[in-house]
Amino acid sequence: MGECNNKILIVISGNLFVRNYILTDAFYKLEEKHDCHYLVNKNTTMVNEIIDKKGFKEFYEIAKKTQKIHQQIFNTLMWRSRGKSSAFRFRINYMTRSLMSLKRILNGPKSRIHLRLARWLVIKPYILMKRMLLDVDKIYQWYFTRITSKIQPNSILRSYIESNKYDLVIFPSSAYDVEGIDIAWICEENNTNSLFLIDNWDNLCTKTIMWKKPNYLGVWGEQSRQFAVDLHGFRKKNITLLGTPRFNHYFKDRELNINNYFDHKYILFVGTGLYIDEEELLLTIDNIVEKHKKKWGNIKVIYRPHPWRQTKCQVKSSYGVNIFTDPQILAINKDKRRNFQPDLEYYSGLLKNAEYVMGGLTTMLIEGLIFGKQFLAFIHDDDKNVNMADVWKSFDHFKNLDLVDAITLSNSKLDIEQKMIECWNKKETLPYSVVDQQISWYLFNDEHDYQDRLLSCVDKLI
Repeated sequence: MGECNNKILIVISGNLFVRNYILTDAFYKLEEKHDCHYLVNKNTTMVNEIIDKKGFKEFYEIAKKTQKIHQQIFNTLMWRSRGKSSAFRFRINYMTRSLMSLKRILNGPKSRIHLRLARWLVIKPYILMKRMLLDVDKIYQWYFTRITSKIQPNSILRSYIESNKYDLVIFPSSAYDVEGIDIAWICEENNTNSLFLIDNWDNLCTKTIMWKKPNYLGVWGEQSRQFAVDLHGFRKKNITLLGTPRFNHYFKDRELNINNYFDHKYILFVGTGLYIDEEELLLTIDNIVEKHKKKWGNIKVIYRPHPWRQTKCQVKSSYGVNIFTDPQILAINKDKRRNFQPDLEYYSGLLKNAEYVMGGLTTMLIEGLIFGKQFLAFIHDDDKNVNMADVWKSFDHFKNLDLVDAITLSNSKLDIEQKMIECWNKKETLPYSVVDQQISWYLFNDEHDYQDRLLSCVDKLI
């Protein structure tokens, strides 16, 4: 073990980051060389892997009142910056259902149409008036000063950062975290360097504007670095391309022979967290699979709902005669906790053995591409729900994905069969070198592990 040269604080704000960073040993090389301390949000339930660490110090807690104030600030900044990112405008409307179009109000479920219409007629004008006022600079400055004056950084985070004189504070971040603002704030006041590891593909272009910023960022790839510069005002030299520890093992596992979890060949359908009618889509796909059985053989479709979808509906074990829900999801479907985190190791076999992958627009698209799989993306507009057509048009991180050879777009229910046939006919796994080159704009990867890239980044900063 190398000498402990520097003192580093790592702040973990929830289960997602335990799974993506602790369980993947993302900090292992840092721990070998440096003196690493950990502070963990009290709401984290996956704590056994952290509290046993030599450097675990304490839990901290963010008050609900503080969270609400921060949420108001995030939403205000999102609104004020809506011209910078079309995703900001989309998210504002998605979170404020009263701003849905009248067409969708009328086309939604008939049982609650009177409530939706009342909200649209009464609440929408109030919300729009408030937001128009926030477009007036003097009113915005008064409001922003007033609301930010109500909060102060978390006392435990402040105490540890100020008293321990850390060389660096590391925070895995969604760019939408209360702790992130607090850490950047405290570090700025104490002249302490901070490094935020941006966790997901979309975090920098779909969430908000960071009003307190860290000194340095570690991001997925060149696209994310561009978002950090254009939207958040970071200097390019302070941003390092690291990839993500979530996918680190994929690049090794794809070279292995992994047993099929099922006793049949399958197409993998990956769901989304949006409330869209996936059941109707699945039944359409089931009919298409049944129609082409002579050519496609005993192929099945494995449905992998988004883990958070279980909080919105009861997932069935099967849909039609050819579609079956992934058993891992069924096993946890009775558990309605939104903080469930699937086992990352499970995905390798699921993706590698699929004939091809299809579904909505999520990070599973990138995961399928890493394994060289064709991906059929459904970007339909049902005129009822906030859907994948909206996401495709609004989210900047999806731009130019249609130029990637392995991606096929289904624009409506009418072309599903044709697009499935196209994907079946070109379902052979693509050469990994070709795939890696085509997704390199989105996801950085080289011959090193994430642990090594992170250690190299940190050593340059301290």
